[in-house]
Amino acid sequence: MMKRRRFELIAISLFLLSATIGCFADSKKKELRSHDIAYGKDALHKMDVDLIAGRTPQTPLVILIHGGGWMAGDKKDAYFMRDGLLAAGINVININYRLASPGNNIHYKEMMADIDEALSFIRANAKKWNIRDSRFIFWGGSAGAHLALLYAYRYDKQDVISSVITLGAPTVLDTFFSMEGAKPQDVERLLPLVTGKPWSYDPSKLAREYKDASPYYSPNYKPTMLIHGEADDIVPVGQSRMMQQKLKDENVADTLIIIPGGGHGGEGASQEFSHRLNIAMLEWIIKYSQN
Repeated sequence: MMKRRRFELIAISLFLLSATIGCFADSKKKELRSHDIAYGKDALHKMDVDLIAGRTPQTPLVILIHGGGWMAGDKKDAYFMRDGLLAAGINVININYRLASPGNNIHYKEMMADIDEALSFIRANAKKWNIRDSRFIFWGGSAGAHLALLYAYRYDKQDVISSVITLGAPTVLDTFFSMEGAKPQDVERLLPLVTGKPWSYDPSKLAREYKDASPYYSPNYKPTMLIHGEADDIVPVGQSRMMQQKLKDENVADTLIIIPGGGHGGEGASQEFSHRLNIAMLEWIIKYSQN
């Protein structure tokens, strides 16, 4: 939900870096760094496109979705991921989307529509940018992790998302029991922004939208890497544990990486742990970018 200090990419394995660049290089293509590109009519319909030199349509592409409690945040909040991925030879597109506020009628369905419009824009420009037009990897943090999962599992009608990587993902929104360890004031303040409906601690009084907005109850799960701070008191680690069990039950590829003592944004991880996590993410991205 609301983001604390971000989990920084500290180190990149040299052998993975050289392997990634070597496998996907095309010396004719120059680096492209173009920011605040409009993909729709709203002022928040903007994306940053950062593409490596030497890219081909086989180069992995990660789409970043920022967090901020569905009501705040900006794509710049995901620059730490962008910079690490670019250094590893991976293309990155980083998107903004419309944000909720009390009474503005922007909720999860409108955010899903924004992501859909952004993906259509990316695919329409894929040939011009010399990038792939499918098998994208989503990365999302916090509220962005929720949106990434929900879109990939329920709204990806063209089946262009091949996998999702999340940090601190809310996955089950329709019971307080599933959020054991969260702060009640955060639940009461933020979850109504997702659906536009009142929150209740009595599940029988919750609107159907809370279940529909939960990635856990979806028709089409995708391979997922779940990363979660062990000490997260905003989105409890149980949310990722439940999602992992659901993926296992559905025979969908998954991995759950729990950051020892880590908070909501991954703060508290050791440099050694961060290094291992970076390698695992890069291996996952390369695996699920293959055709």
